[in-house]
Amino acid sequence: MTVVLTVLAIVGAACGGGSGGKSSSTSSTSSSRTGSVAVNPLFVATGPDGTSTGGTNPVTVRIAPSTDQKLRVGFTEDEVAGTGDQWRAAGWGAVTVATLLTGADLRNREVDFDVTGKIDGPSAGGLMTVATLSLMRGDKIQPDITMTGTINPDGTIGPVGGIPYKVDGVLAAHKKRMLIPVGQRNSKDDSGQLVDVIDEGRRKGVEVTEVRDVYEAYKAFTGKDLPRPAPATDVSLDNQAYDKLKAKAESWLAKFQTAVGSFNSLDPSMQQNLQSIANDANTAQQQAKKLSDEGLQAGAFQKAVEAAGLANAAVQTGQALQIYLTQGADAFVAKVKGSQSVGDQVKGLVDEFKTFQPQSVSDAAALIGAYGNAIDAISLSQFGENQFNAKASSTEEALQQYTVGAVYYELSGTFADASRDILDVGRGLGGAKLGTKIDLPGVAEFFRRAAEANLNAFETVVIEPAANKENVSAAAAKESFSGKDLEYALATTGLDVMGNLQQYFGAAASSDYAELGGAVSLYNRSAGLLAKYYSLGDVDPKTLEVSGIANSQAYSGSVDLAQRQLAANVGVLRSKQVNPTIAVADNQIGNIQRDGDASQKLDALSSYWDGYLNSRVLAYIGGFPTAGLQ
Repeated sequence: MTVVLTVLAIVGAACGGGSGGKSSSTSSTSSSRTGSVAVNPLFVATGPDGTSTGGTNPVTVRIAPSTDQKLRVGFTEDEVAGTGDQWRAAGWGAVTVATLLTGADLRNREVDFDVTGKIDGPSAGGLMTVATLSLMRGDKIQPDITMTGTINPDGTIGPVGGIPYKVDGVLAAHKKRMLIPVGQRNSKDDSGQLVDVIDEGRRKGVEVTEVRDVYEAYKAFTGKDLPRPAPATDVSLDNQAYDKLKAKAESWLAKFQTAVGSFNSLDPSMQQNLQSIANDANTAQQQAKKLSDEGLQAGAFQKAVEAAGLANAAVQTGQALQIYLTQGADAFVAKVKGSQSVGDQVKGLVDEFKTFQPQSVSDAAALIGAYGNAIDAISLSQFGENQFNAKASSTEEALQQYTVGAVYYELSGTFADASRDILDVGRGLGGAKLGTKIDLPGVAEFFRRAAEANLNAFETVVIEPAANKENVSAAAAKESFSGKDLEYALATTGLDVMGNLQQYFGAAASSDYAELGGAVSLYNRSAGLLAKYYSLGDVDPKTLEVSGIANSQAYSGSVDLAQRQLAANVGVLRSKQVNPTIAVADNQIGNIQRDGDASQKLDALSSYWDGYLNSRVLAYIGGFPTAGLQ
């Protein structure tokens, strides 16, 4: 369940590209292939005088069966600190995307990226994905081509910087063709002037072509088509699921109306201070009603929960703030914690969840979603606690921290309540049985590591530069941004929670689904943050506020493919009589978000990715990860 909230309003070097090489294989199955391919990622270096030049460093991508049956990603270098967080995130992203797109086994594979010299940045992600795919499939890369561009979870190629200078890197790699992300034909140089990169390449003997996704890139690199899922013919849930979701949506909308009445009884000054939260709640309620009226009950349910949660958070925070102003901080915290006993709620959930043994893929989908929401509840409550315990340099800062902490803590109770409903609406819907020999912890570990790599890269390219501009520590910048964006707060706190899951969920067999649900959500959030604040969003470098879409063509290509990928994979699940309620809700909500402002448009991308990732995981759990590919 995705909720993005701007809480603070209530109180006041690029790389990419590559070179061709020949891949080899000794087996016809991707899980046991052995081979390597040489590529030359491009980079842009800045000299002492501030001028940029393009270059290339050799990289060898190797694939082989792993020694412990796990999926492993390795990075070797011939210089100390030869690679950085962004490079590692690009490598993990490449292996993740290649695996998901092809339905390859999530076990028994090791992919290594051997780097010569120093290199960092995310923009070799597209190239590394193509190289990994070529090794997995046994296709040869043509020797005259290179590319630059990041990689997104659905296989779209994201924007990068320094493209005019990378043409020289292409020449240094002795290539004649270069792929760049769509919408970047006209790219800025150091002076801020736009350079027609296609024309620049033509003058220097390089054929430059824009591409939208890895499917187009793979065809250009290998001359072969990469199989993709067939267009969906059925993305609707069956009547039993529809009726369950409709009843739950109506119940949560009733809770919203109750909270609205309580909000209107608050002191007018408190209503004014919390009006932005109330406005967000009202917007979510309107969207829930619209979805319900159109018969889109999965999305209506999620939006109704969001509306009720925000409205209740505004009420409870307003009541607590009145106590804060008259009785002090201790009474304030006691009031907040008294309204939401999150620890007891989670304990009750665990007692219920651990007795449920999924019999079908629909059951598993419900349990994954329920556990994922419970992890979000724990994460939010912990973040709220951190705000209550943080030191403040002024009365105004203290009030801000307590307000943010209260809102997040109150939301945690809603997330916990919603977890039980998510399980209730998704269980017992029949459909495909669970596959055999499912390694849930292994799949979860795969996504968690990729998510951690993404978060490290996000903090390197977004948080740390903002901290430098504001002359504050990176820790202070992280804390401040967590108060602005709920998804970042959930990602950073959720990573800590994921490391201590047994503390919350014990060792029950069904708790493996908790690890999986949390890891998939974490990976999607980390990818969404990078897209929103780095590659696609037009962001103020000081405030990190999103004011627009930086590249409309790249966004359009990403959001369109993401929606098609989600719909196609939901179609595969529906063909197996699976009712993937969360994935369907993500599709319905994404369709609404993409018509909103810039921030909402980027949230739509995350919604589609969340549904796509969930649907792919369910296909693995059901034992049909390659179904529908053609």
